[in-house]
Amino acid sequence: MNSCNLCEGKQLYKLIDFGAHPIAHDYLKTPSNDEYVHPVTLYFCETCGHIQLINPIPPDLLYENYVCLSSWKHQPHIPRLARIIEELNDIKKTSTILEVGSNDGRFLQVLKEHGYKKIIGMEPAHDAQIAAGQKGVITIPSYFNKKTAEGFVENYGHCDLFISRQMLEHINDLKDFHDAMDVVLSPGGFVVFEVPNFNCSLDTLDYTLWEEHVNYFTLETLTRFLAYSGIKIIHSEKILFSGEALIVIGKKVDIPLEPPKDYMEALRAKAINYSKSWPKFRNAFIKYLDDHKTAGGKVAVYGAGARVNSLINFVGLGPYIEFIVDDQQEKQGLFVPGSNLPILSGDALEKYSIDLCLLAVNTESEEKAISKHPEFIKKGGKFISVLPPSELLPHFWKRLIEESKI
Repeated sequence: MNSCNLCEGKQLYKLIDFGAHPIAHDYLKTPSNDEYVHPVTLYFCETCGHIQLINPIPPDLLYENYVCLSSWKHQPHIPRLARIIEELNDIKKTSTILEVGSNDGRFLQVLKEHGYKKIIGMEPAHDAQIAAGQKGVITIPSYFNKKTAEGFVENYGHCDLFISRQMLEHINDLKDFHDAMDVVLSPGGFVVFEVPNFNCSLDTLDYTLWEEHVNYFTLETLTRFLAYSGIKIIHSEKILFSGEALIVIGKKVDIPLEPPKDYMEALRAKAINYSKSWPKFRNAFIKYLDDHKTAGGKVAVYGAGARVNSLINFVGLGPYIEFIVDDQQEKQGLFVPGSNLPILSGDALEKYSIDLCLLAVNTESEEKAISKHPEFIKKGGKFISVLPPSELLPHFWKRLIEESKI
């Protein structure tokens, strides 16, 4: 029987079955109808409220062809994160700092520039390890688990600050993760967690889920997760990054913490509402693009990231789209998994007379993306967003959001 990844409860309510789909980041060199597919099904735990994918893809298969360096991503909140850490009076420049899932060491490099001397990353991806080494960031080549946590303590002692940024949502075994955190964190130590805020997705009918994200946290369920490790949240805030994200600062305390419970009824109602809105959303999106194509219009997508790749496949938008453009040269010339849409350079918008472009970049990057295509706009081209919480969502989407409000 399946159990909740957070509380191990057995009462799981199926919210949405999106069907079986290929791995969203597994780009193709040639179109293919013979891709590995895996079911993507979203569940709600009736015991703790955690929203999650059940039976996720095994990590070794999921990350077999994975290359994604954090330096490729625009992260305007990094200076803010560094300031938050500097405001922690108990964290000194000589404190031991561990970031798990540290990728290419970009954030640890920033902390190094701020004068922190004992910073260590832990990262399983080989390409990212090499990039981190080039930045002078010590990186342990491993996944984070109880065994590697014990190895860290043997070599470096306990860490005073534990950092996990945009990683916890990927973890298939949350119990092992918090057991490992218990091993590695010093008494009275601090944690910094950054995770996507699924409350925003519930509010904006954002169905851009993807198979890498097993866990879909709200502040309440993240608080519960940390409470299991005796960590009390002392600060939290929301930021605009890859949708909306939560940043929380926690401190290890020596008294038992009671996980919060009073959020369950409201969260369940929002989750059920989100699931009931899915068929309406899917039908409205298809009609929107079908009407545009029937009227002689041509549609393309700007941005070939995993969020939009999943959305295209979940909704079935492929037949209504000519191609995808992406500024990342490594993706140009490849094909999107599932839909088999070609990925071209940005000048294809003007070259092939596109008149409607679905903007699939993060909200904080939209203005920069649009500014690259003045000729497209001059010729009457229109940008709309397909990644909430953008203000540029199409009218049908905004209408459905209003209709879905509880």
